[in-house]
Order: sequence, then structure tokens, then C-alpha cells
Amino acid sequence: MRNPVVFLVLLAALGLVACEQQVDVAAEEEAIKAVIQKQLDAVRTASYEGEAAVWANEPYIVIRKSGRKIVGWDSLSVYYKKTFEERRDEPDKYRIEEFTGSNYDIHLHGNAAYVLYDEHVKGVWEGEDVSDDYKVAKYLEKMHGEWKIVAVF
Repeated sequence: MRNPVVFLVLLAALGLVACEQQVDVAAEEEAIKAVIQKQLDAVRTASYEGEAAVWANEPYIVIRKSGRKIVGWDSLSVYYKKTFEERRDEPDKYRIEEFTGSNYDIHLHGNAAYVLYDEHVKGVWEGEDVSDDYKVAKYLEKMHGEWKIVAVF
């Protein structure tokens, strides 16, 4: 070989490619499902701490659901605190008995994931029995090794 420097650079590049971590897609998908279920459990049990643990506490997060749009963790945390307090104060008027996810369609893109899935909720809302099934889209980012929710539609 005419140029040993070129050879060494190529060898180093091959070594980096060979050492690149392989993503365990199944494990990542299970971790994402677990975060989503933790979020559903936090809503069901009116746990602010549970919500704070699964959401990215960032100004760019967004939730758009039931005609409501909330942007930023500061605003979302105020919403959860108020909503959960109302539910605790009036358990006969606001109660979630079941809140589950199923039929997950997860698309991984590096440290980001788009998830489309079915949600089922059953309980009491404004004093009325409710039972509903609907499609939900969530966007998550992997931050410091943990999946966090950044958007819900």
C-alpha cells in the first residue's frame, strides 16, 4: 500500500463501524410501552409524580387532546396538579377505574419514537359513567437513556 496513513484511517473507520452498538428493537419497544402504561397509570391514580416521571420536563412538549392544547412542562404540570386535585376532592364525580393501551404500532428513529395505539378508559367523569376506546398518537424521545413523552395527539 502506498500510503499507510490512508490505510490506518480506513482501518479505524471500519473499527468504529464494527463497534457501533446494535439497537435491540424489541427491548426498546417494550421500554416505550412501559413508559406509556406508566403514564396511563399516573392518570388513572391521579399521580402528579407519575406524570412528572414520564414526561420530558421541557418547554417544547405538547399535549393536544379533547380540544385542549397545552405547551411546555410548566403549563402541563399546572394542568395535572389542578386536574388531579379536583379528582381527589370529588372521587364520586371524577374517577378512572381502567386505563389501558393496546395494539401498539411503534416506529423507532434513533432516539425518537412515534407510537400509534388504542386506549381504553372506563370510569366516572362529571358524575356520569363513561367507557371509551380511541386511537392515540404519542411521540417520545430517549433522554439520558430513558424514554420520555414529548407529545400526545
